[in-house]
Amino acid sequence: MKDLAQSGTVERESMGNQKLATWDELMAALRQWLAAGNYAAQAQKDFPQKLKQLRIFLGLRGLIDAENRVDLAAIEPATMSDYQAFVYDYISPKTGKPLSTQSQIHALSYVQSFFRFLRQTERTAFDPAKVIRLPRHPQRLPVDLLTPEEMRRLLAVPDLGTPTGFRDRCIFELFWCTGMRISELLSLAVADLDFAQGLVTIRHGKGNKPRVVPLGAGVLPWLREYIEKVRPWLAMNEPNPPQTKEGANWLFLSRFGRQMEKSGLFYKLRAYQRRAKIKKKLSTHTFRHTLASEMLKAGADLRHIQELLGHENLTTTQRYLHVVKADLKKAHSKTHPRETHAPTADPNYHGSRQ
Repeated sequence: MKDLAQSGTVERESMGNQKLATWDELMAALRQWLAAGNYAAQAQKDFPQKLKQLRIFLGLRGLIDAENRVDLAAIEPATMSDYQAFVYDYISPKTGKPLSTQSQIHALSYVQSFFRFLRQTERTAFDPAKVIRLPRHPQRLPVDLLTPEEMRRLLAVPDLGTPTGFRDRCIFELFWCTGMRISELLSLAVADLDFAQGLVTIRHGKGNKPRVVPLGAGVLPWLREYIEKVRPWLAMNEPNPPQTKEGANWLFLSRFGRQMEKSGLFYKLRAYQRRAKIKKKLSTHTFRHTLASEMLKAGADLRHIQELLGHENLTTTQRYLHVVKADLKKAHSKTHPRETHAPTADPNYHGSRQ
């Protein structure tokens, strides 16, 4: 055991004697590692942003110097335990509130992947992030659900007389029809739509797993009209057309003819929400959660919804049952004849045995 301990110490000292890499160099190497691992393009793009809290923490600990170099050899398991506490206590500068459990899970899981990259590429002698234990995933849905009336109001807000307004309506229709994630929708190409069979191929699903989902009859006319009359106008606004075939065929384009960004769509949704006078907390996942809940209420099989939404585990889909059960209980109390009529007798036992 002593020899092993000495060996570990020598290995750490050896790692510590290497030239320290800067944070930007590590991020560049991380992107290459993600690309080699066939991670989705959006995940490669998002990773550095998801690690911003780790960078803040390491700076506070003096593990990033004035020249932006990271002392990886000095990061111990105890450091990562302290980081988990830091994430728990972290106050978002945007909301002024602590991070939700879901946000904590995201932040910590990205850090676990980052240190797995460091270990596999031999930038560290061991993985200090193995001590991190992710919080329990909350069973409640992270956003409010929309009623059918609220959904109709939201869909009716975009101005169909403008290219961007028509495009936004198509985006909302596709969200509502398929329940796909925002990264999946923004990664769609024109060729991914099969109008003949009424299907869309999601090539960049979570974990880079593709799936094929149906396009309802309600969304197909919107997509045809957008592709034939609106998308060509948006594509003309691109001053430097992309050279790759993939880059030239994004389904949804910005007003500058480029692939749309998540941030732009989030901003649009907030603006439309205000105009629709919807007070609930909304996100693009609202379409996803509302769709799953409404399909369950209508009798859809849980495994069909799992396939539609691209959930790897059925337990993830089962959380929608909580909403359905609550609605069923409410409907039972309001409509069941035994609940709505006064009892004919009080529950008073008349027998002799006690």
